Amino acid sequence: MAHEITLWTICTHETTGDRWEFVAPPEIRPISFGKGETVLRQEAPRYVLSEWLKGGRIIRWLIANDVKAVVMLGYNDVGRLRIIRWCHRNNIPLFLWGDSNIYGDRATGWKAKIKKRLVGGVLRSCAGLFPCGDCGKAFFAKYGGDDRPMFYHPVEPDYDLIFNLSSEVIEKTRGQFHLATNRRRIIFSGRLDPAKRPDLVLESFLAIADRRPEWDLVIAGDGVLRDELMARVPQHLGGRITWTGFINDQSVVSALYKLCDILVLPSDYEPWGLVVNEAAAAGLAMVCSSCVGAAFELLRDGRNGRIFAAGDLAELTECLLDVADRENIDRMKAASPLVLNRWRARGDPIEGLRKALRSCGVTH
Repeated sequence: MAHEITLWTICTHETTGDRWEFVAPPEIRPISFGKGETVLRQEAPRYVLSEWLKGGRIIRWLIANDVKAVVMLGYNDVGRLRIIRWCHRNNIPLFLWGDSNIYGDRATGWKAKIKKRLVGGVLRSCAGLFPCGDCGKAFFAKYGGDDRPMFYHPVEPDYDLIFNLSSEVIEKTRGQFHLATNRRRIIFSGRLDPAKRPDLVLESFLAIADRRPEWDLVIAGDGVLRDELMARVPQHLGGRITWTGFINDQSVVSALYKLCDILVLPSDYEPWGLVVNEAAAAGLAMVCSSCVGAAFELLRDGRNGRIFAAGDLAELTECLLDVADRENIDRMKAASPLVLNRWRARGDPIEGLRKALRSCGVTH
């Protein structure tokens, strides 16, 4: 017999520090315990007490509403740690979601020892773990989570918005950013800050521009590096680079993907990388650094793009030349939706949640 499940979404903070606007739909039953608060305060010492007390308020809500299982996003504040400990002591199954991946784990020395003890203790208190992909599984295993059940639960975009984007929106976006119809395009989509390495995208494009005269570059995003990056562009190549600034409309971002051919994500640190999902759904080839978690799930090196060693400009340039070759680009673009479809069959987050709830007896 099927069980009826009521899902609630508890928000511990109201803002993320990003400029994206998001209104929680009523069907996820959002409840806020941190109105006006930002996640940027989570680890600040001055807020430790208030985060601890907030954890207590959430626990009282869980008791009052007879909650049978909890999915926790992260563990990096004392309020969350308090809830994890309470669930463990009161036999409430708690599943920990995390987008960490093994290639972004750089703690060394005494910091690594402290992290191993802290994270190991957290994982032992969980009924199961929700990694985004294989690199996340490896991260959890490193800290002792290999004896916990793991269920794939990746971040996903609004695929329907990308698949069903109208030609009118695409053409309006083309006109908005003055994108010619007879050009190939590389796109970087993200914040212009050091960790995302937009400088590598720009420098690699400048290096291949003469050898790939039919290609242009789109920089979609804004950030502290924008002025510095714009100043690096030689005058004769200025017309081949489009700077969109920050875009708050996801349909416009999706239209830009449709108007481009290659996504480049060269981050030095990228636990997952939702833009990889978006680009694959839009049918782009991809070039990603070896730190991007989503690339290990959605990019098959040589098939729908290339992976390069993070921080290596020469290797990025070589990979970009390869993917932008006339003999490769259309074949690689066509492969991306096929790779995405296979991944979604394995990494469906809804099915991951179902399996987790069955594993602890909440459903059958």
